[in-house]
Amino acid sequence: MRNRRRDETRWSDRTALVAASVALPVAVAAAVTVLVVGDVDTLVGLLYVVVPASVAAIATTIATTWLLIRRHRDRERANNRRLSALRRELRDEKVERAVLRELDTALDFAPSEADAIDVIRDAFGKHFSMQPMELHLVDAIDPVLELVIATGDHPTKEGERTSPWDSLAARTNTTLVYDTTDVLEVCPHLLSRLHRPMSAVAIPVNVTGRLLGVLYGLGPEGQAPTGGDVKFLEDVARLVGARIAILRASTNTAGAGEEVDRLTGLPDRTAMQSRVLHMLRDRQPFTVAVADVDQFGRLNETAGTDVGDRALQLIARVSRRAIRPGDVIGRIGGDEFLYVLPRTTPEDATRALERLREELTLAQTGSQDPPFSLSIGVIGSASGGSIEEILHRAAGALEHAKSQGGNRVVVAHTAKPAPPVS
Repeated sequence: MRNRRRDETRWSDRTALVAASVALPVAVAAAVTVLVVGDVDTLVGLLYVVVPASVAAIATTIATTWLLIRRHRDRERANNRRLSALRRELRDEKVERAVLRELDTALDFAPSEADAIDVIRDAFGKHFSMQPMELHLVDAIDPVLELVIATGDHPTKEGERTSPWDSLAARTNTTLVYDTTDVLEVCPHLLSRLHRPMSAVAIPVNVTGRLLGVLYGLGPEGQAPTGGDVKFLEDVARLVGARIAILRASTNTAGAGEEVDRLTGLPDRTAMQSRVLHMLRDRQPFTVAVADVDQFGRLNETAGTDVGDRALQLIARVSRRAIRPGDVIGRIGGDEFLYVLPRTTPEDATRALERLREELTLAQTGSQDPPFSLSIGVIGSASGGSIEEILHRAAGALEHAKSQGGNRVVVAHTAKPAPPVS
């Protein structure tokens, strides 16, 4: 359709130019003939030709000029609209990044889960005051969803409890977007909370594959959130889940008896090996990546162990934001991290881990601590072998990455490094 309109515009321009190029020579030729032929009758007869031709030539020239000016203005307006839309998009993205940084920093200072919930409530009131929001968290002891934050004008009271099985987003571990809740396949937990049809998004709050809650965003019916809005809310959910997981780990209330690293709030080596073992037994394809900090010993020696600890915590936070729901990350010892990406090829995993390294570099911008980088070794489960063999090959790819200067991702066997972040 766009090409057809462009062709029609070009045809109109060409037609007007041809008409002008024909009419003007006719008028000029007629005028010359009048001057050469001095006969009055002939002169009068030619005037009947010259005058209309001249008028037509002038009118055509004016029309052509006006048409070209209008086309030019239309193009300028269209370009300005596109530039304005791009500026708004960039401005909105900049604002969203600032909000996420503010929330991340505030959550880091929250000493308890109750304080973290207060921080989140304040953030919702400040940045989502015109949009109803709900945060439901899985109780630290009982396997139930409890409403801890509710904003907006819909009649909901905090403290309500229900089974996670009633939430379709929690059950499927998938973000759900509804243009209207007046449909048969709507999440029953969401539907039970509304007294009128609305648009909605339901986002599972999870860390390393463990469900911690559900975040709901609501709006007028027929005005579902855009892709950018959904991505922003997913980032909010990741920040919330990451902090809640760390706080619960520090109070020894991490669920289901799973061993958790106290410094980062991530599963430890035993828990991660158990995850990999279950995937092998279920014959579920996955990719494993082993990562550690380049020159971590030197960082600890020159800057101190507190700086080293902050580096490990930053890796954990950035990793939680960067990986998908369902992917798992754990700290398996020292400065080593293990990533498990279900239903992912090594090639796709490499692209995701490159983005993770870029996010880690951006997250260090403005920090007073010395910068650091990651080296990562990757292997797919299709290569076969036991858990120990898979981890050994991934560790071999990691060593190859370090031998190439570090700050890169290397896939086992191919050992083809991605270019380092400059």
